[in-house]
Amino acid sequence: MTKREVRIAILGELSLQPKQVIWDIGAGTGSVSIEISRLSNTSKVYAIEKTAVGINIITKNCKRFRTHNVVPFALTNLQELYELPSPDRIFIGGSGGKLIEILEICQQKLKENGIITISLATVENLGMSINWLKNNSWNYTLLSIQLSRSLAIANLTRLYPINPVFLLRANRK
Repeated sequence: MTKREVRIAILGELSLQPKQVIWDIGAGTGSVSIEISRLSNTSKVYAIEKTAVGINIITKNCKRFRTHNVVPFALTNLQELYELPSPDRIFIGGSGGKLIEILEICQQKLKENGIITISLATVENLGMSINWLKNNSWNYTLLSIQLSRSLAIANLTRLYPINPVFLLRANRK
């Protein structure tokens, strides 16, 4: 599950507006989709996940948090993304090793003035994403998030680090 602090940054980078269509690709447990839903209850959020376990968890979490505008979408083939309505915003939280293919489809489907935000945990995927964005004439900004949380040790408090995350926010030039 995406850490709370990172979810907050993702929501900010998406610049959500009312009545949008939003894709959450690699939705995992649906934590980002649910946060989007709660902030923008007039939007339609597609929580796109390739695993049956993930779809089951997303469905349960949507019921638990009483979201009415999240649509769990089981993706078995990337071509199925073409069946979805064109999005105003796209969040990519997981790619299953097919990041470039996903970006190619997103480039075709994203509405004018749309925004893509990508969460990346590895330097390799960050480099690949930046190269793709440059080669396809997209504007982008990069945010590096490095957090630590407190941990009580006896009568003392120390900080333990959370793995760093990169957020890329992109729009067409």
